Amino acid sequence: MKLFIFSLLILAGISTHAGTVGLPLERMSIPAVTGDYSICIWDDSASDWYTEFAPYDGSGFFNFQVPEWDNWYWIGLWDAKSESYIFGKWIGHFKVN
Repeated sequence: MKLFIFSLLILAGISTHAGTVGLPLERMSIPAVTGDYSICIWDDSASDWYTEFAPYDGSGFFNFQVPEWDNWYWIGLWDAKSESYIFGKWIGHFKVN
């Protein structure tokens, strides 16, 4: 019986901290398009681009592994033909005690 209770307490402790392990993965809905489009990511805390422009497959979704907690990132969809952004979205994940 003691082993059973001890196991439950360990399991409860692990599940309590499971939400703080690792970084979030964002699956964003963005416009489904065809043509020459790119994704770019702005890191607000660094005041610089997080990545170079990457080709966008036009699927309507973009998966983004958030590199750091407590930070804002801007995801932009660049249209090479018109040389302008056609979509942008800010995302951020913050730990709260």
